Amino acid sequence: MGLVGWILVAVLVLGGAVAWLMKRYPGGLRYAFSTEYAEDRHELDVARSRLHEAERAAGRERDRAHSAVKAAERAHRDRVNQARDRLARLQDPDRGILRSSLGDSFRLYEHALEVTVDGRTAEYPLHDIAIRDEYSGKAGHVYVTLPTGRQKMVIVPLEETPEAEARGFVVAVYNAVANAKASKAERQALVPQAEAELRDVIADTAGQEQAQSRLADLLDRQKSDVRIPQARHEWNAACERWQQLTGHRP
Repeated sequence: MGLVGWILVAVLVLGGAVAWLMKRYPGGLRYAFSTEYAEDRHELDVARSRLHEAERAAGRERDRAHSAVKAAERAHRDRVNQARDRLARLQDPDRGILRSSLGDSFRLYEHALEVTVDGRTAEYPLHDIAIRDEYSGKAGHVYVTLPTGRQKMVIVPLEETPEAEARGFVVAVYNAVANAKASKAERQALVPQAEAELRDVIADTAGQEQAQSRLADLLDRQKSDVRIPQARHEWNAACERWQQLTGHRP
């Protein structure tokens, strides 16, 4: 930037400062800059500062109280969501992690079996199915009894998948089904307790009520607090004196 540019910047900065002071101390350059009126400007500054600080302090108190209410509400929602998630997992757990697979036809998950036949894939909860297998020649036949009672048959080419591997997978599914049935019974036994815990968590709004009560108390206290009205009165009085002096009100 050249000299002319710097001079232009300095002029703009100086002009902005002058405009700000003229707005802060209306009435003309003499009242805004002359040492003759320094005490009057100081009196105006003190009154303005006291009012702004009182208002800012009250605002900070309100902000903290409102934030506490929101935090209590958020904490309650989190507890409710956690209780709901626990109940949902007991009532209907997701498929869980992948345990094993057999070719492109079967994927065994912690709580479900995924079966693909003729390019169509479906997923079934382990506790609602049964599985058996047969082997003859070059193919294995795996039969899955579905929750509806119907069966699906999947042919396993033994030239691609060794019979021992296929049999091992079917045994793994068979055992997983037995475990899933036992696990379902255990989960169902825990459902009433989880439902009761959810009701208790929903009903427990003590934290929110306390935060809301503190906010209400603060607002009531601020209504009766004389500091802001007193500071505003002093500011108005200072403005009146400045107007009498300059003919202009800040």
